[in-house]
Amino acid sequence: MNLSSISVIIPVYQSAERLTEHIASLRKLRSLVHEFIWVITESPDGTHQAAREAAKELGGHVLEVPRGLYQAWNSGIARATGEFIYISTVGDTITPEGLNALSICIHKNQADVVFSPPVIWPTTKTNLKKCLHWPVFSFSEILSRFSGGLIPLEKAILMQILSGASGLLGSWASCLFRTSVLQSRPLSVDHHHYGDTAWTYRHLQEIVLCYSHQSVARFVMHDESITRTVSKAQIYNLIDQLSPHLPFSVMRARENYIHSSKELDKIRDPHPKFGWWWMPKAWRARWIREAAKKKLVYALRNHA
Repeated sequence: MNLSSISVIIPVYQSAERLTEHIASLRKLRSLVHEFIWVITESPDGTHQAAREAAKELGGHVLEVPRGLYQAWNSGIARATGEFIYISTVGDTITPEGLNALSICIHKNQADVVFSPPVIWPTTKTNLKKCLHWPVFSFSEILSRFSGGLIPLEKAILMQILSGASGLLGSWASCLFRTSVLQSRPLSVDHHHYGDTAWTYRHLQEIVLCYSHQSVARFVMHDESITRTVSKAQIYNLIDQLSPHLPFSVMRARENYIHSSKELDKIRDPHPKFGWWWMPKAWRARWIREAAKKKLVYALRNHA
């Protein structure tokens, strides 16, 4: 097992109840990886104090940063000196064997990024249902064809466009990145909670992507009380940026899919309005959208 080229970035904020278990998982990685980089934000629950003590025990660089998830990630990424980066979010644990599996896949394929399906935790029916729309699960049949190898760019782009605000890579705790790729492409801090999804949209056509079917990391479901904002205008803009890299054969279907989706948004947003289903315009837009989606999914499943 050789993990000596991996920088592990540990963003810490407001996670005291999960930190003890996470530190225990980090102890298993300490002697194997290139470095730890602790990115610590002062927290109302005192997590920052416990993290400082853990950093004294386990070693590594300590960065004190203001609040901001993707700002913190970018700070740690900029400091990394290993060839690869693993982002170890508190609660989302990985074993040495799991990290090694990602390392083997990314080296074997000379890829820039490797991703895998996370283990949803706690593993309840409710939590699993909430994640069914994640591309890494909803497109698992297609992804499994390429397990251990490279994902064809056209298929990756189609899956991402069909997934809207959900990122193709899933939980970044289940991914391993080439450091040079992340350092030259910082994460957006202007896309609410989906800066990682925006990163995928913006850079998918530039990176070499591989997939491992093996679930190697846990993803802790977030508190339902946390308000999450999605700007549909931002998502459509990201789709437009990525769309030119699709094959010509599906461009018309893509245009119909997006145009009809926007029409439905005008009719139904911000929430589905009572009686919208009586509107012929809504049904027409819905029919066009579903027909276009069917063509895109067909292309995804059947084209080489």
